[in-house]
Amino acid sequence: MATEGICGLIVGAAPWTDGAFLTPYLEKGRWTVFCADGGYANALSAGLRPDFLIGDWDSGTQPELEVPCITLPVEKDMTDLQAAMDQALSMGITQLLLCGCTGGRLDHTASNLLLLEWLADRGGQGMIVDGDNEVRLLTPGHFLVEDRPHYHYLSLIPLDRTVSGVTLRGMKYPLEQTDLTRGDTLSISNEPRRGVVELTIAQGRALLIRSQREETAGY
Repeated sequence: MATEGICGLIVGAAPWTDGAFLTPYLEKGRWTVFCADGGYANALSAGLRPDFLIGDWDSGTQPELEVPCITLPVEKDMTDLQAAMDQALSMGITQLLLCGCTGGRLDHTASNLLLLEWLADRGGQGMIVDGDNEVRLLTPGHFLVEDRPHYHYLSLIPLDRTVSGVTLRGMKYPLEQTDLTRGDTLSISNEPRRGVVELTIAQGRALLIRSQREETAGY
């Protein structure tokens, strides 16, 4: 994820025990911290100073912090997290790192993953991270993915029915001009073998998920 200029850290309200996983991502660049509703508690617990608050405060009372704040109606057409992303885009911030938005309710987790497509369609670039995973959207093109911070597994999840012309190099299980089908598990649980992994997609969109959790027995 590029760190030139100002980047936006979007903090959601999904609970975490330790925000230390953010450290390698925040070491470079200048960050504006947008807290979506109860995400301000996550930010404070990680030692982050919120720069902007936005939400309907159904996760708790509106915090009394001396930063810009937007109060949303409870009945609205987008989640607090998407509203925070929209606010960042309106301020010209297109590089977004999302956290506190996975785990808990599965409907929120699934919709938050797809917000990476919504962001890309509006000229932005995003990444979702939590204590175990890193998620980014891949569109047609050639990519070099640095294995830093290190994650043990790398998986591709097709978003389109078919993602064609997929090449993976520097992996335990390389692919050459392979078509991936949504719902198949061919591209799950690969492992990097180099410090930089090379990926190419000819057509279609996919989620690139890097995971550091050891594989669970039975999966």
